[in-house]
Amino acid sequence: MSVDDLTGRVLVDTNVLIYATLAADPRHAPARAVLSLRHRPEVELFVSVQNLAEMYPNLTGPKNQPPDSPALAREKIHVLSRLRGLNVLPLTLESIHRALELCVTGGVTRQNYFDRQLAALMLGESIPMILTENTDDFSGIEGITAFNPFT
Repeated sequence: MSVDDLTGRVLVDTNVLIYATLAADPRHAPARAVLSLRHRPEVELFVSVQNLAEMYPNLTGPKNQPPDSPALAREKIHVLSRLRGLNVLPLTLESIHRALELCVTGGVTRQNYFDRQLAALMLGESIPMILTENTDDFSGIEGITAFNPFT
């Protein structure tokens, strides 16, 4: 399967969003191709407010060399959040409760909670696919398929 074969409801993970803003990164073009899916009528593209919030520490932190300034990171997040055809989903108390249940049943602790929070949101919104570089983070979650658009 390739990105071009995707249809239906799809969530874009934070790493894909970040690479779409880093022109010098080798994953930039595939990440931009993911975002262009929003123009296809057979695809509904989503992000969570969590994805947008996660971008800031990653863009301004040591993993991004050189790190973005706070103002540049803010601008990148604002631009992505306003893309026509990219639906931004809020987190709800129901999603948090579902995430906690997924953590308990999966034995998940610490920072891995946030992947379960995305999974809980996806399940609540009937979004079966996530595009992410970190497919293992979503393995074993019934009803969710993770696809790496960079391979």
